[in-house]
Amino acid sequence: MEESHVHALDYMSVFDRRKWWLITPIVLSVVVGIALVQYLPKQYKSSATLGVSAPIVSPTLVNQSTALDNQERLRAVSQQLLSPAILERVITEERLTRGTPRDDQVSRLRNAIEVTVPDPVATTTEPRRLDTFIVSYSDGSPERARRIANRLATVFVDEHSKTRAEHAEDTSEFIATQLRASESRLADLETRLRGAKEAHMGRLPEQTQANLQTLAGLRQQFEASATALRGEQDRLSMLERQVEGAKQGRNDVWIPSTRGGELSAAAVPVETRVITLERELAVARAVYTDKHPEVQRLQDELSTARQEAQADKERPNADRLAELQLDPAYRQLAADREMTRLRIREFERSGVDLQRQIVAYQSRVEEAPKVEQQLVAVQRDYDLEKQQYSELSAKLRTAVLAENIERNRRGEEFTVLYAATLPTSPTKPIPWRVMAMSVLAGVVLGVGLTLGREYLDRSVHDVRELKEAFDVPVLAEIGHIELA
Repeated sequence: MEESHVHALDYMSVFDRRKWWLITPIVLSVVVGIALVQYLPKQYKSSATLGVSAPIVSPTLVNQSTALDNQERLRAVSQQLLSPAILERVITEERLTRGTPRDDQVSRLRNAIEVTVPDPVATTTEPRRLDTFIVSYSDGSPERARRIANRLATVFVDEHSKTRAEHAEDTSEFIATQLRASESRLADLETRLRGAKEAHMGRLPEQTQANLQTLAGLRQQFEASATALRGEQDRLSMLERQVEGAKQGRNDVWIPSTRGGELSAAAVPVETRVITLERELAVARAVYTDKHPEVQRLQDELSTARQEAQADKERPNADRLAELQLDPAYRQLAADREMTRLRIREFERSGVDLQRQIVAYQSRVEEAPKVEQQLVAVQRDYDLEKQQYSELSAKLRTAVLAENIERNRRGEEFTVLYAATLPTSPTKPIPWRVMAMSVLAGVVLGVGLTLGREYLDRSVHDVRELKEAFDVPVLAEIGHIELA
């Protein structure tokens, strides 16, 4: 059996036999397309352009900066524009509620809104900053589409300004609340810190240097007092020896007495006079002979002085003390001794007091590290809270300034650059697109019907099909038989 081949004339033969199966669906699809274009509900789109106006007050004055990138900015604008507050206000002002639930109206209005950005005028390497937005609204009525698009733009501009002002007020109120809480905590920590410092007054770490200086001064005073005490003790010892020597009449003690600038005879002890006269006699004998009047005078005085010394030794101590009590020099010596004793007692009391103060200040210096460890936690919390309070105070001043700027509309604002215009041609349906789809559907349907009808037809139409079906030679072929 020979292999069958499909010839191009076969397609023409099929088309000639089944042409109405192909043409009829195409014609019907054209009619349906025309009907769809004519009777489908039309949608008109109207667009308003919003622009971001530059702030009147410099953002650096209140430390404001744009932290959103382009996508986040577009998303924020879209979310605010499609928020229920704005949509419900538009519905109320345009009186769009006609017996339908408010939620359904909001949903329908949200689905008909589109927020886009215009194409850039020129291509640059610098990052683009979005400052223009297009708000579009689609509706079956061109007038209503234009009106609602303009209403959306104006409501958005107004609500955006109110929202920024409310956010600024909320920010100020929040920071003020935080500041009051921080002030309360700071006062509590300050009270705790002050109580702790008062409990450890004198042993605080910041007083360590002053305590060391005071301790050094006290040690110097103690050393000076000790030196003065030793000097007074030596003086007292000397005065005691002089007093005892005067009482006993020893010759190694000499008590001066002034009476008109001269020494009294009673003021000089007898033994001292004996020694003095012996020395003068020895000097005179070295110069004069024993018969010289000066030598004889000194011998007589020496003899008299020796007798007096012997008599003085034999005299009772009470008489000698009574005689000494009449001598001003002895009385002065006794008074000096008592005064020296008083000074010694004063120096001793001062030394004991200085030692007590030295021990106290030494204890303060040694306890300073312990006190510092006890105060470090409270001091750290106080310093941190004080720093936070200062930061919150600065932020509150900035927030109040930003609130005034937003309330007076001196910051960044949206404005309507171009109002929505009346659309002249619908956006849905698009006639050529509907017709193209209808014709395409008719062609596909016609081709499918044609091929299906040809596939289901089992009759033989030409010699080639006859040979393939029966495998017999064909003697003749009649082209066309007309019936009478």
